[in-house]
Amino acid sequence: MARETEAIAGGSLIGLRLKGRYRIVGEIGAGVGRVCQAEDDATGHRIAVRVLPKALIGTSNGTPTLQRMSRSVIAVSAAHSGLASVLAFGESEQGWPFAVMELVEGRRLSDVLAEGGQLDAAVAMRWALDLGGAVETLHNMGLVHGAVRPRNVAVLADGSAKLLDVELAGLRDLPGLASASGRETPPEYLAPEHARGASLTEKADIYAFAVVLYEMLTGARPFRAASREAVRDPQATQTPTPMRSRRRTVPASVDAVVAMALATEPDERPHMQELLNRLWSEANGPARSRRRRVAIIASASLAASVVGLGTWAFVAWRASTLAPTHQVARPKLVIPAAPPVQVVPAPVRPTEFPRPAPVAAPPAPAPAAESPRPAPVAAPPEPARPAESPRPTPVGPAPARPVESPRPAPVAAPPAPAR
Repeated sequence: MARETEAIAGGSLIGLRLKGRYRIVGEIGAGVGRVCQAEDDATGHRIAVRVLPKALIGTSNGTPTLQRMSRSVIAVSAAHSGLASVLAFGESEQGWPFAVMELVEGRRLSDVLAEGGQLDAAVAMRWALDLGGAVETLHNMGLVHGAVRPRNVAVLADGSAKLLDVELAGLRDLPGLASASGRETPPEYLAPEHARGASLTEKADIYAFAVVLYEMLTGARPFRAASREAVRDPQATQTPTPMRSRRRTVPASVDAVVAMALATEPDERPHMQELLNRLWSEANGPARSRRRRVAIIASASLAASVVGLGTWAFVAWRASTLAPTHQVARPKLVIPAAPPVQVVPAPVRPTEFPRPAPVAAPPAPAPAAESPRPAPVAAPPEPARPAESPRPTPVGPAPARPVESPRPAPVAAPPAPAR
């Protein structure tokens, strides 16, 4: 245990086993906590583990907030393919919180952009839609990512893009994470209000997304700043260079909506749905824009339903800090709801069946129409049997025999008395 405490505090984490299940086999990077590659002894899969600062749960509301947010994050990460899946949260034996995520293999968008030049427009639009859809899904569930930037976007081998650091969504404003989160985000991706110390909101994510899109399409950032302090004045007083001035092929509608998303005042920025509808129309044509709206509704519905089922995936922080009454209360609410669904249909069926029965009665007279049985009364053809009277043709010769009546000729016997 002493080695674990020392390792998490600053030494190597390789070889450590968290909760007796996740064995760390390599380190990926640092920032908000430390991100490592690990093996899940229960499944044999390679995973990613983020060991978070202990200060995160050192405040009075740190542990309850972390427990509540972790359940939502686990659920929502399964609702969109553009979000890296968060599998579990836990706490080490020494009290270090950690998150377990899928291990995403791909190139970081920051490395792709560092190679210089503008991205192919079709590729940039596809990645923008993947990234924007992921951010929109978080917003639909009331979560703010808080660190949308190229380094937190992975480009996969199949050509899609995936948003990383989802496990920190909704947690970056906590006292234990706020300072570390602010230090790791380049100032150009900070919304002006956030640079001035305001809390993170959805509009901060939209601003950062617009900066990423601007950079993908033009090869440059709309603003340059060396620090958070430098961000405040330039972004408050300058208007970014229109994208069409840097790349003439950028559609005017895309240029306009990105300029809106880069507005200094949060209230002047569009919602992510409006922004993505513009991009979708440019990428796929207006005829398919409605399909994206349907997909938005389906995504939100799926995310909402998954949240209801997501609590089972939550790994308990500590036996003493769990509130099992909340987990037990939800099933109790569901159990009584099931019977009414079965009771309602039962009475409806019997009442409807009698009604069709009388309607079927009219066909009953139709059997009376079997009076066509008289059609068999065409038995009159039986009289045709007499037509077989041709058999009497032999009777014709019979009367010919009585014609032999001329035999009475022997009656000539009377002359005998003449003797």
